[in-house]
Amino acid sequence: MKTLHKVLVVDDDAVVGRSFDRVLADKGYDVSTALNGEEALNKCSGEEYDVVFTDIKMPGMDGLEVARRVKAKCPWTPVVIITGYGTEENEAEARVLGVNGFVRKPLTPAMIEGITLKALKEKGVAPVAQAGAAAIALPQTEAAITETAFVAAEPGALRDILTFAGKVGLFVAAPFIGLAYALFLPFFGLGVLAWMAVRTLARYILLRNLALFAAAPFIGLAYALLLPFVGLGALAWMGVRTLMKQPEPK
Repeated sequence: MKTLHKVLVVDDDAVVGRSFDRVLADKGYDVSTALNGEEALNKCSGEEYDVVFTDIKMPGMDGLEVARRVKAKCPWTPVVIITGYGTEENEAEARVLGVNGFVRKPLTPAMIEGITLKALKEKGVAPVAQAGAAAIALPQTEAAITETAFVAAEPGALRDILTFAGKVGLFVAAPFIGLAYALFLPFFGLGVLAWMAVRTLARYILLRNLALFAAAPFIGLAYALLLPFVGLGALAWMGVRTLMKQPEPK
């Protein structure tokens, strides 16, 4: 198989570089790896690559700085960001630098091959051909893999798909949700009214008890002051009634 395109993978995790090599080497790509930004720039200074993949979070020089320097030296070289820590700010900055795409970890063989084919297509070069054969258009099966891989790799597209699926799900479930509301809303309303009544009654009993507790000293004082007079009055009334009931002398 004839090698037509050179790929550079920059990642401090050596497993990522081996994954690219395992997927792409058998398909005719020459895959080189670098464990940091300085090593990657040294390799780029001595050789031109058709595609550069770089992790965004690495010790020392990060992937955005690698992309900026590669684009400054070779603006036509596609640079793809590999990340497990992507943010909207990083993606916006990368787009300003001219990055050609993003792919999120964990990577699959289909994603690796698809992102590579798409980057080469954007550069305007043909995909790798078999030895002795001319470069031909991307086969339908590989094109399907490319599109599928990029749907999985692009977070914006994934969000759009999930949003659309959620809306369809709500549309389908709407009649059942409405029926559930119609069936259970009366019981829910009665439950709320019962709870409010219980709370009101409990509040009333509590307030009454608090009022009695606060008034108890004054009630006791009133009893202490007025009881002698009440007792004397009762005795006087009983005496008057007794005198009135005495029989008249004959």
